[in-house]
Amino acid sequence: MRLIETESTAGPIHPSAASSRFDLSIVVPTLNEAANIPTLYASLKTVLDSIRWELVIVDDNSKDNSPALLVEMANKYDNFRFIRRIGRSGLSTACVEGMMTSSSPIIAVMDADGQHDETKLMEMFGILASDQADVVVGSRFAEGADLTTFTSFRTKLSLYSNVMAQKWFKIPLKDSMGNYFMLKRPVIEQAVPKLCGRGQKLLFDILVVSQDDLRVAEVPIVFGAREHGESKLSYIAAIDFGLQILDRKTGSLIPTKVLVDMFALLGFSALTTMFIWTGMKLSHLFFGFYFYAPYLVPIASVPAILIAFEGQQMVIPKRKRSKGAAQIRDFFSFLAITIPFILLSMYVTAAAVPQGDPRLRHLFGASLVCSLGMLIATAWRREVTAKR
Repeated sequence: MRLIETESTAGPIHPSAASSRFDLSIVVPTLNEAANIPTLYASLKTVLDSIRWELVIVDDNSKDNSPALLVEMANKYDNFRFIRRIGRSGLSTACVEGMMTSSSPIIAVMDADGQHDETKLMEMFGILASDQADVVVGSRFAEGADLTTFTSFRTKLSLYSNVMAQKWFKIPLKDSMGNYFMLKRPVIEQAVPKLCGRGQKLLFDILVVSQDDLRVAEVPIVFGAREHGESKLSYIAAIDFGLQILDRKTGSLIPTKVLVDMFALLGFSALTTMFIWTGMKLSHLFFGFYFYAPYLVPIASVPAILIAFEGQQMVIPKRKRSKGAAQIRDFFSFLAITIPFILLSMYVTAAAVPQGDPRLRHLFGASLVCSLGMLIATAWRREVTAKR
């Protein structure tokens, strides 16, 4: 991968791919951005008046008036299209779906919230149209960029992430973690089969899986303030990025989802085992005998079940979390799935652990059965919430 020094193109740009309907497709993932979409379209119309362009909105089933607005704008403008995704979510997959529905030789990705500097689009387009690079990034950290509206915490988080990308994955860019970039169609066509499809760092994912001779360039941008709505940045994004890094480091050997499930199974088992062992030790300390291990399994499973349920609740996006009575129903459904495995674990414990035997290795083996139920319940809830 090579970082290219580019020159501004003087005069009008004349794209060579005249066979395509549009010179540029701009893909924008949205979630409850109805107040921003018309403003974005108007801004694009102003800055892209010299080329043929289209705006492709990929909306993850917004709960504001986005659905009606998208239909209205698609009927009004020939260069406005949208995809409304039901039962699917995620910034990276939304962008990829939008890019794959376009036919333009050059594709851009940006946000709808006004933070990405649309006035740089023509400069980025000129670099690609003149074949100076294959990918151009609207950089928040290149010389000349303005991050006045960026909080100190977000600046540090982004800088650390970019340093990680530079050292671990040999990406020469100062900013490979943003969601404002433009590329030639062959780049995404070649990258799509290898993308992990996780998290919000699509640009990073594309760069990691692309060919070594990829030419990349950066254009400094003014990072603006959000005009309407709420930021989607949260600790879930950090978790997703961590899993994305894990996928890139281990995905070729063990899929990330399998690895996470393995750790969860071992964690649930260890927790259940320690509660059983603690109960047996306390009974011996106070009463002089070891309590029968199978009878402790249901009691010991309760803390593990609560932690598994609440832990998953924390990583579910806010808009998909159940609340009040719905959350209680979710918990009892979760519990109902685990109960048969708790009963089976009691049976296995009775067969595998002799009376008065507090050895951890025996208790851990029996607890694996109970933990398998928690893992299945977690997978069930993950699928249910994904469809909300």
